[in-house]
Amino acid sequence: MNEIQSNRESSEPGVPTETNDALSSVKLFKPGVPTRQFNELMRVFPHSHFVKLFQEDFRFYRTTFWYPLDRQPENIFESIAISLKPLASPSPNVIGVEWWFSVLVTNETPQWILPCHFDRDDMAVAEKDLARVHHPDRASVLFLNAVPYGELVVTDQVLTEKGTRPKQPKEMHFIRPAKNLYTVFPGYMYHGVIGRMWRPMKNTKLRIAMAVNWWTAQPAATYLNDSRECMRLFRLDAKPMSP
Repeated sequence: MNEIQSNRESSEPGVPTETNDALSSVKLFKPGVPTRQFNELMRVFPHSHFVKLFQEDFRFYRTTFWYPLDRQPENIFESIAISLKPLASPSPNVIGVEWWFSVLVTNETPQWILPCHFDRDDMAVAEKDLARVHHPDRASVLFLNAVPYGELVVTDQVLTEKGTRPKQPKEMHFIRPAKNLYTVFPGYMYHGVIGRMWRPMKNTKLRIAMAVNWWTAQPAATYLNDSRECMRLFRLDAKPMSP
């Protein structure tokens, strides 16, 4: 696997401050997983099925899964997580991953097709409720397809007792979706997905990515499911993995 960008880690990744050089910890890898494994993922969950679920208003962002890393993988999605672990390089205290699919329409709006936010163990908890906010050790995204816009934007902003600091980003990292591109960044960083903005409109596409967050404790969200339930909830055929 080729690391597209490898910058030094923040000296205290678990203690965000206004002065941390946070964007130096954003890393990109291509390919994210071996090609054969990526093709298996697309066979099990083809693009046409993403389209079908999206048209049925499937709640992708409220259907997340928990996979404890002390259990052997039982489906392709869990196998993907295991393959990504060396690249994510999470803390030794990480015990599992929360994963889900991010499915967005590129021309939904010219501005933010996914507003900037801080990942937390329960997205129902308001960001201002700092005492109840817990961030993952690492946040990461495996892109499943290339689209003309819909960049992942990671900023240098972090959540503090005084709110988001700095109030306006001083630095921003733009990551354009590409097939089997994997990006990793500290779980406390502010991020979102930007639309076409000033660029000419191109054909509407679904931007599809697999989000994988690395946790030192299981998230508390009510919409978190056992990873073994993914095939049933996504209404996928329980086909055996390719040899």
